[in-house]
Amino acid sequence: MSTPILLKWGKNSLNLTIHQGMTGSDLKQIIQSLTNVPPIRQKILCPKLWKGALKDTDVITPNNGDDGIPDNIKITLIGTADKLIEKSIDERPRFVEDMSEEEIWRLNQTNNNRGHDNDDNPIIDIIALQKEHGMQRVDGKMEMYEYNRLVTGLPQHQIEDMLRQRMEPTEKEMEQTSIAVAATNNANSELKGELVMTMGLQLRRAYVNSIAVLDNGTLVSGLDDGHVQFWRRGEMIHDKRHTGGCVNEIVVFPSLSSGVGDDDDDRPAFATAGDGSICLWTRDGNQLLTLPCFPGTTVASITVGMSNNDERDSSVYLAACFRITRQTDPNQFRLPPQNESERRRREAAEMQEQMIQNQLMDVTRRVKVWMYNASESNNGRVMFRDELIVPHDAEERAPSTAKLVDMTSNLVCGDETGLQIFDATRGRRFQKKLSLQFQHLCDIECMEPLHNEFLAVSISKKSSVEISIQSSAVRVQVPIARGVYIFNTVSATVRAVLDGHRDRVTCIRPLPDGTLLTAGGKFDATVQLWNVETLSKATKSRDEGDEITIFNEPKQMKQPGYVFDLKVLPDHSGSAVFAIAAARYNTINILI
Repeated sequence: MSTPILLKWGKNSLNLTIHQGMTGSDLKQIIQSLTNVPPIRQKILCPKLWKGALKDTDVITPNNGDDGIPDNIKITLIGTADKLIEKSIDERPRFVEDMSEEEIWRLNQTNNNRGHDNDDNPIIDIIALQKEHGMQRVDGKMEMYEYNRLVTGLPQHQIEDMLRQRMEPTEKEMEQTSIAVAATNNANSELKGELVMTMGLQLRRAYVNSIAVLDNGTLVSGLDDGHVQFWRRGEMIHDKRHTGGCVNEIVVFPSLSSGVGDDDDDRPAFATAGDGSICLWTRDGNQLLTLPCFPGTTVASITVGMSNNDERDSSVYLAACFRITRQTDPNQFRLPPQNESERRRREAAEMQEQMIQNQLMDVTRRVKVWMYNASESNNGRVMFRDELIVPHDAEERAPSTAKLVDMTSNLVCGDETGLQIFDATRGRRFQKKLSLQFQHLCDIECMEPLHNEFLAVSISKKSSVEISIQSSAVRVQVPIARGVYIFNTVSATVRAVLDGHRDRVTCIRPLPDGTLLTAGGKFDATVQLWNVETLSKATKSRDEGDEITIFNEPKQMKQPGYVFDLKVLPDHSGSAVFAIAAARYNTINILI
């Protein structure tokens, strides 16, 4: 039985005929012929005949049980008549929320590589900071989170984006852009000092005294409770113990290419010093050897370097100077002797104590050097030989050596009177090359070679009284109480002074882009960045008699504040991008 009905579609009213028992699919076909609305987009409502939207399988019958469908009943149609191109599932747009992590990573790789050659879009791989290139860098996070119990950092994809923004323009870009644009791009490559990762327990009682970066990219930290920790790919992979109770300094041995077939993993990769001993380690965390200090002393400073520039002789040296740790009893000779026997025993004890003190002072004046050759081994074990260096000729009146640093096969020894520079000859013996003597007694806080013949030395003046100059030494002026002095070791002159801290400078770190970082003491608690222009002026030659230039306008980094050590984390893929690792109290902060 057919029944006329009224179809309401927006502002339109249409008349059509339906019959009882018709399916929803049949009705939709009729409506499509009238409205051009496809059935897939039709929503048909009529509460008197069915509940909700009409389905294709529904049969049209009255809801009230009447025999037929009432006349002129109203049916409402919701839908658009615009024809859309129906696409397959593979062709339809996909949302990130519906994708797997692997699909997101592959999509990012496609977008990054689109329109770029591999040389223009290299992979950045800072071993200690970044996960393995690929799926592991897709962490699905949007803000800083806990990687694990010991590491907190920004998402890996965000770190990679920040590093790519700092990449210097390629030669192609330099040719295609103007000088002004190229200068702007270079400004983006400057270290920003933004904290991206923290390693270590912030509530740990032990402080991180020193850090080092191995040739395979592993970051090593030494704590004052004796722990030596290894960090790779945003996690700690080893936790070893230094022989003793404290690690004061870590130095990395230079990489050798001896070609003798020995595995580099069996050779010393770095050394830790502190609490009366020096420990040599492989890159895998195996302790090779322990070198004890003289009883009553510990290491004051340590450095490593190549003994000469002969390619056929790959000799490596490890040099250390010492300080006294033996505690004396101030009440040992408090009571006066009561008889002759006690007087003799007291004289013998005083002579013995004086002899011990003289021996300890003699140790602090000397520098001990251990040397080994990569081609010489005994059943795979490295063979060491040692040598003693006396920095000053007048040994009885010589001061204690405080700091050591290697400078292109030259060993620089620093004390309160000046700098002594030794050269390792082909005979593998250290010979004095130059002696620089300060105008006043000074404390040397740290030393770091810059480039070519330039050396940066942090000096704090101890006394304003001038000291006598030895005939074989070159006199060096100390115009300000504290600062970083730039020495030219060839011309034996001070070129400039960097004065940007309110306290002594405890750490100096040259950066791969030609800039320089300096870290102040706890009363300053800042890290300052000296740009290339300032350093170029600081190393510029000056005429004899000209005053020493003092620079005091560095850029202060917003992070990390007071630190104990600074190291560069290079890109293992070979680009100019780098990060900075800073030892700050009981954690390591990574900055880019």
